[in-house]
Amino acid sequence: MIKEQSRLLGVIRRLGKAVDLNAIVKGLSGAAVIWKWLPDDQSHAAVIHHAFYRESWKEEGIAGKAFMVACFVLWAPTLVVLVVIYTWRCANRVKRVHGKGVFRQIGEQVWLAVRYAIPPPWYYMFDFYDDALRGHALEYIYRFETKSGLYNMLRDRLASSATTMALSDKAAFALRCEVYSVPVIAALATASNGQIKRLDGKRTGLPHQGLFLKPLRGAGGRGAARWEFIEQTGNYRGPAGIVLTESGLSAHVKALSEAEDYVIRALAENHPEIADLSLVALNTVRVLTCLNESGDAEVTHAVMRMASNDRAVVDNFHAGGIAAGIDISTGRLGPATDMGVTAVTQWWDSHPVTGGAITGRTMPFWDEIRDVACLAHAAFPDQIAIGWDIALVDGGPKLVEGNKGPDLDIVQRVCREPIGNSRFGELMAYHIERAFGTSVMQTVEPLPAAK
Repeated sequence: MIKEQSRLLGVIRRLGKAVDLNAIVKGLSGAAVIWKWLPDDQSHAAVIHHAFYRESWKEEGIAGKAFMVACFVLWAPTLVVLVVIYTWRCANRVKRVHGKGVFRQIGEQVWLAVRYAIPPPWYYMFDFYDDALRGHALEYIYRFETKSGLYNMLRDRLASSATTMALSDKAAFALRCEVYSVPVIAALATASNGQIKRLDGKRTGLPHQGLFLKPLRGAGGRGAARWEFIEQTGNYRGPAGIVLTESGLSAHVKALSEAEDYVIRALAENHPEIADLSLVALNTVRVLTCLNESGDAEVTHAVMRMASNDRAVVDNFHAGGIAAGIDISTGRLGPATDMGVTAVTQWWDSHPVTGGAITGRTMPFWDEIRDVACLAHAAFPDQIAIGWDIALVDGGPKLVEGNKGPDLDIVQRVCREPIGNSRFGELMAYHIERAFGTSVMQTVEPLPAAK
């Protein structure tokens, strides 16, 4: 058995040189095979699921198809490992709070995985131990079908490389937003190959103000650092209270940039009206926009993201932060929670550290936040769906970044409802039909080209 597994892994490694990571995800998820038998109720969610399955096989060459099959062979042992890990983490909490036994939880995880290719982490993330929610499991949209599939497929067919690149490069993103008069936290400099390049046309060196340092194409807060400017001395205070002179910080940034490119942006602080929900990190509102049938940006969902410990420099949900759903009509917040995959997961009506009220609170400047999201999408007019991170600072809402592959886990988790048959799902199904040649194609005009 061990020899056979070793040979299989060797084949997978050799095939891996010819395909990308997405094929691995598609194969290991099980959906690339199991979704062939997925029910089709003609809903928007079903259109999305079936398009993912169908187009995944169409877009892969011979090597990619073989790689997906090879990875699917490892799906069963991977499933066993995931069931063990997440049951060990979460089952006792669920049993204590909801009264569902551990073996029932295991059985439900296995059934969802075998029948619908829904991995065990999402059983706990989306509270599928709740029988009512589990009955809507196919109305949810899963990370592997968007980030490893449909987002890329739609961009390949409907978007330009220029706007896609500007969403990937944080410096180019900020500069593009400034050109389109979108309020954005400024990009001040970049660092690459041991050199710092100012973007404001001023002298070399570092701006004399608070700075936020992050990899140019980083995600999830990786490598991010805050550096506060000390007016009295002209020095900078960074992580763990370290103080560096301008030349010392310049040397540090240059050294970091030898390994990967960095962007240096202005350090922003939270608006006083949300100070009781703020720790060190900048809070952001994740606003999800999607192009509608007329080619205009439409806000479909929003959540408020907050750090939950005073050591974090970002509020990222997948890095231990918490989030609360926002009613997009009124700006009112629901309760906050984390990803739902730990032994201590819970829901909070007030911030777990500061005590600031969350549930029922109205987000300040809500109309302006929505307007910033739609204005920003107009600067990237051929991108179908974008997740905007918008900070509320002293000057009002300002854009932090745009995510060309917006995460839907956070929305579906904190709102406790699926997104597949929501307005977002309806628009995604519409654009899938446009992109992949179904009957809608003959009646739809192409999207405007990016400038």
